[in-house]
Amino acid sequence: MSQAKLVYRPTPNEPLSETIVHAVADTLGVDPVDLDDRISDCIDPDALDRLFRPDTDGAPSPDGLVVFSMANCRIEVEGNRSVLVTPSRDVSAATGLEA
Repeated sequence: MSQAKLVYRPTPNEPLSETIVHAVADTLGVDPVDLDDRISDCIDPDALDRLFRPDTDGAPSPDGLVVFSMANCRIEVEGNRSVLVTPSRDVSAATGLEA
């Protein structure tokens, strides 16, 4: 069986860092305020938001990839502002997610 993977995309006005926090919490089945890790402990959220800020015409940049870990999940952020959250096997077993 493969690991559960969820892809999230922020709304045009939503900071990417906020989307990541909500995506991780959703993946783990917890409230965002209950996460053990804070995004600022894992990556600079302001820098991440600036790096993947849409162009002046509102279009996302297709280039770029940032990968980091947060709350025992692998986070991949692509230039199109899509966020892929993959829980580790330990988290999958603890939360009942398919591993």
